[in-house]
Amino acid sequence: MNKFQRSSKGFTLVEIMIVLAIIGLIVSIAVPAFLKNRRDAQGSAANAELDSIFSAKEQIAFKLNARPGQVIAVTDAQIEAYMRGVTLADGAPDGGTYTVGTLIDGNGQVVIPTCSSETLDPDGDGLTNSMEGLYIHRRSFLQDPATGYYTRDPQYTFAT
Repeated sequence: MNKFQRSSKGFTLVEIMIVLAIIGLIVSIAVPAFLKNRRDAQGSAANAELDSIFSAKEQIAFKLNARPGQVIAVTDAQIEAYMRGVTLADGAPDGGTYTVGTLIDGNGQVVIPTCSSETLDPDGDGLTNSMEGLYIHRRSFLQDPATGYYTRDPQYTFAT
């Protein structure tokens, strides 16, 4: 028997490299999609919590019979009493923070809570939008139909 005779068992280096290249291609396509879905889910969760905070503030204002001209402070504990399973100190799903602000402004409008985080609010203006990966409270923004960008609704006061 020839000592240089090739054995047909196993894979060649080229075959292994081709399989690794295909796996790498699949991973490079899948990972960004998973990260986008995660960011969108965090945005939806934060938006739901902003809605809950705003609704809790409306209920507290109604219960206290708040009137225009009053500026009433509200605590996290008061808001959390109206929200099941949410602790404001835990912050947004991505580690950002919620700013609740006072209960109502001088005009009697409930102050819109905001969510600020480095990943969801990269420009630090306290306004996060779909371009930044988070959909803000529906009452607090106006969307420009031409560009799709959001701006603060001047009718409302925002927590700062």
